[in-house]
Amino acid sequence: MVNEILTEDFWQIIVTETNRYASQILRNDTHKLKKYEDNWRDTNVDEMKAYFALCILMSQVKKNNIQSYWSKRGIIETPIFRKTMPFWRFAQLSRFLHFTNNDVEDNNNDRLWKLRSVIDYFNEKFKTIYTPEEKVSLDESLMKYTGRMAYKQYNPSKRARFGVKFYKLYESKSGYCIQFKIYTGQDRNKNADTSASESVTMFMCTPISGYGHTLFLDNWYSSPSLFAKLQSIKTNAIGTARCNRKNMPKELASAKLKQSDVISRSSNGILVAKWKDKKDIYIMSTKHSKIEMIEVEKKRWKNNNNDTVTKPNIVLEYNHGMGGVDLQDSYLSSFSLMRKYIKSYKKIFFYLADVALFNSYVLFCKKMDIGKSKKFSFSKFRLDVAEQLLQAVCIPDYEKRGTMSVGSTPDRLEAKQWRHFPRNIPPTNAKQNPRRRCRVCTKHKQRSETVWECKKCLVPLHIPHCFERYHTLHDY
Repeated sequence: MVNEILTEDFWQIIVTETNRYASQILRNDTHKLKKYEDNWRDTNVDEMKAYFALCILMSQVKKNNIQSYWSKRGIIETPIFRKTMPFWRFAQLSRFLHFTNNDVEDNNNDRLWKLRSVIDYFNEKFKTIYTPEEKVSLDESLMKYTGRMAYKQYNPSKRARFGVKFYKLYESKSGYCIQFKIYTGQDRNKNADTSASESVTMFMCTPISGYGHTLFLDNWYSSPSLFAKLQSIKTNAIGTARCNRKNMPKELASAKLKQSDVISRSSNGILVAKWKDKKDIYIMSTKHSKIEMIEVEKKRWKNNNNDTVTKPNIVLEYNHGMGGVDLQDSYLSSFSLMRKYIKSYKKIFFYLADVALFNSYVLFCKKMDIGKSKKFSFSKFRLDVAEQLLQAVCIPDYEKRGTMSVGSTPDRLEAKQWRHFPRNIPPTNAKQNPRRRCRVCTKHKQRSETVWECKKCLVPLHIPHCFERYHTLHDY
């Protein structure tokens, strides 16, 4: 499923712009080259896939610094990193990683111009390769970032508090991100008399316009005028609201309610209700025509008993539909590709790559019909992606490549690290000199038998050609 989102076009964008940026830096006479920049050579798609696979593995195998992944010290050694590429090459790719042409002067005052090609690519892919289920939600996420940035946000209610704000349209059940927008300043549309919340909502709802989805919103977005606009594009809406919003019924704010009481008003297909829980809750809906009270069980953790309480049907559906953003954020916070970057656009890129991996995981689970009864963890999925990327690429022949540390072992004894040796196929009661069909020849539709097999794999193979192909080529 990853290949459907991260297509060859995606990799080609990164490779082209990385090579272009490296040439721009290296031909700049005023730039003082660092030691690892001297021997730069242009990268390719296979090498960039290998680099990305190593970034995924870094998020799974936690170490205190990047250099530790290439350490030869036995107690912390992770050989796959040195076997894939040397540290100096990884540092080069990290240094020159780029996504747009710096020589293009016309960026229309776009604060995200260095990421514009990647942002447009992901938004287009997310909304075209999958049609979401009926219930979707719109909410904000905060990508942690404490460096200098003109559009950095402070939100004390979020875990990160400081960072880059993302508006995201999710599928409520799975957390699949349908579309996103990065906040860089004023959201209000200067050419229209609408609020910032309405402008953001109508822009984010473009992929689901006219399909009859139900959109769940929090009280920053919800207003009678917005719900009327969503009705016009055949999109139902349910959301909490603020009592002082324009055109909200005045009598709701002045009404005094007891615990679990509810009152409602409706006009032009929009239902507004006030429900007394621990505090007054205002909620709006274009999907419901009346309020129904439903009994539900509420767990009491102190005495481990369940009490029965009544809640409005709108509140229950709203609570069920707003879980998408929390679901994705919980997955992304556990395994993050991001490391410390001075350049904010690189950190945003890896955050978007995390979102792409999660979307791929959701699509994989849906395709394989993996539900709660058959769990397939996000961590295992990421490891499988990294493994498949490394198996499918052709790694360049670096001048200096790390090998597995074997201490003072002589060269002639290093073969014990892999343990694949030929032997004669053992005799059986039926045959003293048995022969079996060669695995490599059989794959190439050739019927040919051999008396040799691999001692470890127990696979019959001709020596030496078929034995070498089977143990060195992924597609032998």
